[in-house]
Amino acid sequence: MLKTDHYADAVRTFLRANRGFSTKSAIRDETDVPDWYLRKMTATKGEFYSSLNHNNQYVASKYTVGHRADTDGFWRPTGTGDEVVFHRQGTTKQTLKYLAFNRPSGLTAAEAIELLGRPCYRALAQMTDDDIATVELGDTALYTHTWAHKRHRQLTERRTNTSIELDPSGARPADRHLFIEEILTEFTTIAAEHIDSIESDRAAALILRQLHDDSFETTETRVRHSRRLKDVLGYDEPSDVPDGTSIWRSFDAVPSTELEGCLRAMTTELCEEEYRAGRYAVVDATHMHARANTRREIENGDVEGASWGVHDGQFYGYKVYLVIDAAIELPVAALLATGKRNDQRMFVPLIEKYDDLYDTTDLEAVFADAGFDSTANREQCQEMLEAPLMTAINPRRSSPLKALKDEIKTLFEEHGDEIETVHDALDLLPQTLLSDYGVETGNDEHNYIIHAIKERMNRHLRAGVERVISRLKTFTGLERPRARKEKNVRTHMLLSVVSLVAVALTAKRRGKPSLILSPARII
Repeated sequence: MLKTDHYADAVRTFLRANRGFSTKSAIRDETDVPDWYLRKMTATKGEFYSSLNHNNQYVASKYTVGHRADTDGFWRPTGTGDEVVFHRQGTTKQTLKYLAFNRPSGLTAAEAIELLGRPCYRALAQMTDDDIATVELGDTALYTHTWAHKRHRQLTERRTNTSIELDPSGARPADRHLFIEEILTEFTTIAAEHIDSIESDRAAALILRQLHDDSFETTETRVRHSRRLKDVLGYDEPSDVPDGTSIWRSFDAVPSTELEGCLRAMTTELCEEEYRAGRYAVVDATHMHARANTRREIENGDVEGASWGVHDGQFYGYKVYLVIDAAIELPVAALLATGKRNDQRMFVPLIEKYDDLYDTTDLEAVFADAGFDSTANREQCQEMLEAPLMTAINPRRSSPLKALKDEIKTLFEEHGDEIETVHDALDLLPQTLLSDYGVETGNDEHNYIIHAIKERMNRHLRAGVERVISRLKTFTGLERPRARKEKNVRTHMLLSVVSLVAVALTAKRRGKPSLILSPARII
């Protein structure tokens, strides 16, 4: 037996005889373990952990800490004059990173000191930016996850202070927050009219799950332990709450057509008092990652409907195509496609879906980025919706188009404040023949130069689509489906869209118009 193995056995035996932990000095005095091994055994990752406080003088085995730790990962053995703190992560740095990443409301230095039982200022300062993110909240630094969407959730949790018992009837100003039971109540009324395949309470539970980005089991637990949620969903006792499997069966059973019916009803109501609603639509695409855990699953095609694609870099999964109403800045139609699908080819199916769901007689224009730019798409849009398609020019199609795009861009950068009409832009352009751009003369409405000017003048209407996609990914878990079957991935996508619109509808119905586009204010 190696000497190190002998020393490890001696330490384990001594710790078992002393309630699982002891000081290094006691181990030194009572065993033959030398100082060099005592220093080595906790300096590197191994089977022994030193305490986070008291200058690392206490020692416990990794097994003991792991099995005796609380739900936050801490073990504080009792029976000593001092509070000794161990954590499953082992070291102070890893523990602080774990807390900053996993605490729902992030971590402050004061909270770190209370949890670890020692000053943590230096350790936190050394980890800032490289290992954890830092956000200034007034005079306090908040340490959070480095991923933007998780950091945003932690900030929301911190600002809303969910540890305080909140009364929707007036504990806070009525227009500052939306309460989750308000959203579920309003959606239940929509589900009762448009969803027949599952009960309304199950449909509302799916919205609850989507807004929290939970698993089905976590949704069950959340409802079972919340009096607020049980009341709004109509469950008198915890035993009445459906289990995670039953919620999943509801998810699997609800058809896309019923969710689209809910979406149409809610967006139609939201558009009623918005005079510009229905006049301008915006088309765009984003990506969703497939639920694949191994390279073998990807290579074997185990994830139905998923494929490699390019969107802000390479990804494996699906593409989501959205139509957004520019006036209400909310999605009104959505389609799912495989990750490698070409954007141009999805434009016609998407506007067909939009035309099937809504009355488009007031539509004046459809806006899109350069990925949807094609003559066929413009013709189809005009024929089907009786409205022009205004896309950014795709400079990859030809060098004359690239030159035209650059010229128009320079024009608006230098004279944007002076341009109110197409003719204003034409007067300010250098007197260059259209043929120099490779554009055939003819009907001005079909000339690329006219098209480019109109698109540039109305580009602000297209900007809202990025905010919509950001809200979908941040607050509804759109980007991370917990499903593999293509049908269920489509259900996940539609539930994300429906959940976001349900928040907006609740804010409108409850007289909180400032919260229509603020899902971060949900408690």
